[in-house]
Amino acid sequence: MEGFFLDSSVDALQQVAGTHNSWLVALSILVAIFSASMALQTTHIARASDLPLHRQIAIGTGSFALGGGIWTMHFIGMLSFELCTTVQYDPGLTLLSILPGWAASWVALQILARPRVSTPHLILGGVLVGAGIGTMHYSGMAAMQMAPQLRYDPLMFALSLAVAVGLAILSLWIRFRLLRTRLTQTQRLVVAGTVMGLAISGMHYTGMAAARVIGMSETPQIALVFNSTFVSVMLSTFTITLTVFVTAANGLLRYRQLYRKMEDSESRMRAVVETAVDGILTIDGRGIIQAFNPSAERLFGWQAREVIGRNIKMLMPEPDQSRHDSYLSNYLRSGEAKIIGSGREVTGLRKDGSLIPMRLAVGQVDLPGEALFVGFVSDITQRKELESSLRVTAARAEQAATAKSTFLATMSHEIRTPMNAIIGFTELLLKSEMNALQRSHLNTVRQSARSLLALLNDILDTTKLERGTFQLESLDFSLKAVAEQVIASLRLSAQARDLTLTLDYPADMSPFYKGDPLRLQQVLTNLLGNALKFTEQGQVTLRFATLDGMVHIQVSDTGIGMTPEQADKIFEPFVQADASISRRFGGTGLGTTIVRQLVELMGGSIRVESEIGLGSTFHVLLPLRLGHAPEPARADSDSMPLPPLSILAADDVPQNLELLTLILRDGGHRITIARDGNEVLARFGEQRYDVVLMDVHMPGTDGLDATRHIRQREQAQGLAPTPIIALTASVMDSDRRAARQAGMDGFAVKPLDAPRLIAEIARVLAGDRLPAQGARNPSARAQAARQAIDWPAGIALWGSAPRLARAIEGFLAQQPERHPLPKDTEISPDGAAALESLHGLRGAAGNLGMTVVADIAAQLELRIRGGQREDLGLHIEALRQALADADAALHASPALAEARQHPPSPCVPRAEVRARVDELLDCVDRGELNDAALEAVCEHLRASGEPALCHTLRDALDSFEFDDARKMLRTLQDRLDRDDKDSP
Repeated sequence: MEGFFLDSSVDALQQVAGTHNSWLVALSILVAIFSASMALQTTHIARASDLPLHRQIAIGTGSFALGGGIWTMHFIGMLSFELCTTVQYDPGLTLLSILPGWAASWVALQILARPRVSTPHLILGGVLVGAGIGTMHYSGMAAMQMAPQLRYDPLMFALSLAVAVGLAILSLWIRFRLLRTRLTQTQRLVVAGTVMGLAISGMHYTGMAAARVIGMSETPQIALVFNSTFVSVMLSTFTITLTVFVTAANGLLRYRQLYRKMEDSESRMRAVVETAVDGILTIDGRGIIQAFNPSAERLFGWQAREVIGRNIKMLMPEPDQSRHDSYLSNYLRSGEAKIIGSGREVTGLRKDGSLIPMRLAVGQVDLPGEALFVGFVSDITQRKELESSLRVTAARAEQAATAKSTFLATMSHEIRTPMNAIIGFTELLLKSEMNALQRSHLNTVRQSARSLLALLNDILDTTKLERGTFQLESLDFSLKAVAEQVIASLRLSAQARDLTLTLDYPADMSPFYKGDPLRLQQVLTNLLGNALKFTEQGQVTLRFATLDGMVHIQVSDTGIGMTPEQADKIFEPFVQADASISRRFGGTGLGTTIVRQLVELMGGSIRVESEIGLGSTFHVLLPLRLGHAPEPARADSDSMPLPPLSILAADDVPQNLELLTLILRDGGHRITIARDGNEVLARFGEQRYDVVLMDVHMPGTDGLDATRHIRQREQAQGLAPTPIIALTASVMDSDRRAARQAGMDGFAVKPLDAPRLIAEIARVLAGDRLPAQGARNPSARAQAARQAIDWPAGIALWGSAPRLARAIEGFLAQQPERHPLPKDTEISPDGAAALESLHGLRGAAGNLGMTVVADIAAQLELRIRGGQREDLGLHIEALRQALADADAALHASPALAEARQHPPSPCVPRAEVRARVDELLDCVDRGELNDAALEAVCEHLRASGEPALCHTLRDALDSFEFDDARKMLRTLQDRLDRDDKDSP
């Protein structure tokens, strides 16, 4: 190293001073900048190259030019350094010094040709490039041959290397940083080339500043034929020429590559245009056709040579043919586009004169000095034919739906008309005296008729929901009251199956909402009815809550459950879990379908969670708005008995008139009958009536026309309107609207339900036609007593009011001994005795229609089981009062007096009961029915205080559920055997 670095002992006077020729220095810098700029241009070509070979050729030639430029800059810089001594250069070492420059250039261009580079790669590349330029510089300096010695200042030497690496990193970084600016390609090239050229020159002249020439000055001898300026200019010219040649060669290579890409693109475009299914046409600003692809030839029937050069309007029918040129000129003048940039359906004109429907889309292409328009045309003949077919199909479907609705309305009328007589006369017969077997047969007839009516209503509801003709009301109502009403109506059914039916309505939840209470009641009844049907043991729970501003209803059971596949299909029409479910539990599968449709009609949603063997939970979310307490309803027909009225009844079916007469005459009303609309008008002209019951569908003049004539006559004579109630077997909303538009005041659906008919008459009558308010409203205690016993539900179980009254009387007499009411201070910690008494009291009261007693007993039972001992005394006192109210209701009922006048027939002997049970079991095993044996068994069960079991057994046999009936009969058989063993 002593022969390379300057010795500190060398005196400054021993160093030979040198100067630089400023013109040659400037020339060297310009050569470096030019070479760097051209090299960067080759990197741009390399980045754009698709082929790896072309990319490497561009980088290699660019490295050759840049390396030559670096060497030329260095050599011109050396020539610009003037010393007072003779300087010669070693040719071999001078030529070899170009190799590090080429290597540094190759590394730099490899990095610059990348689309992006990481920081570590940038630093590594800068180090390599700086080291290469430094090596080239100091190897070139080593080629100098002169009498003085060449040494280097260590500090400046290190600084020159640091400058070389730092400026190299900077020159590489600046190129990638410029890509983020908005400069043009040329501006980025000039800036990056200048920075790189200055970086190359900066390293050279920093290295020259580190050089020290030690020796004695002497007169330089001419060692070259040409002076340094001439040599520098020649080297610069050669290098620039070489660089331009390299750049031009790469440009030519890039041009050839672009030309091939253009040819490939044109070939692809031509293939797309010529093979496109759609027709493609190109026209100029005057509407002259410039291009016409093969699909357009097939579409229009013209050859391309026949239409190119002609106006596009030849392909248009009138009036578009005459207007097209004005459309085009208006667009070119104003820029207002009617179809350009969008698409529309148009009609094209074929060569043979036929018209073809098309879809046309037009785009604009702006070329220098010319505007072209490209049209894309597709044949939509098949689509038009399909649309026409769909319209015909839709019309036929609408006709089919209308025919279906008409058919259902007609069938509803035709089915309900005989059912009106069946149910009505059955109800009348059940009020008369008959033996037990006759009553059993009539109960079967009534139950079957009502089941058929419920099925018919489900089918009609589903049809109306599917057609979207179902209308919902929006009324203020008590959601809690609706839930309690549904629970009360199904409690007897739950108790008959020994199931617990509970209601969970939070105290902090508003009871009043706005919606359709009738349809919500239908939803709850269907869900709870299904839950009870498919639950053999355990409980069914109805819960209410609020969730995200919506009412959340849950119906949970501990029934048979469903698999995920069955749960997915449960809301489809006529679908149950599987075929065995229908055989085992009955039903059509329409209940959950109607529930889903009603819930969705209300704007809500429904889903089910279920696990086979563990039960199911139905979740209903309804967007019900908060409402207010509803107006107190008018009293029903029980609390508002009608005074004797003069009634005109019109129906074309004699049985319906007979039934109406029998029902209304029992109330003391005077009945006048009419068999068609003309007879109605004749009777109405003879006298005035308090109310008219008008069948809607009658031969000749129907009920609607008759009502219109009556209203016209009343208006002409200045008479007050007579209340008219429509009687119809149709349940379609259109019939209700027609009845209202005709002037009718009420609506009664067949089969007629006597209490509802009386209530409808009371509703439409004016207030002064009814007795005074005081005569209508009994005392509060009498009202409470009447509500203490659900007579209709109890009679449905016991068969008749006298039999029910007799059972209630016996129960109330034995209650203090068999089911004593506990005292809150005497209830044991586990409450076993109290629970046993309350459980028996709840079951017996439910079987007897004493719903208030059953509800309070159930609440007490739940509180004691849950350890809630507070306020037990109040609940026990309420239960005692409910029993007292039931006793008052019993003694206020005429059924008790009738029961005492007709004592019950002697009980069936136990041996005969056992024989009847065995006989009935044999019939069930053979799949047969035995009404006599069934009636004897039911008589025994009613006498034993188990009418619910009788009711359940009869339902099972009526529904042909022989497995369930067999289980109940064998349980009864075992109990009779135990009783025989226990008896003395």
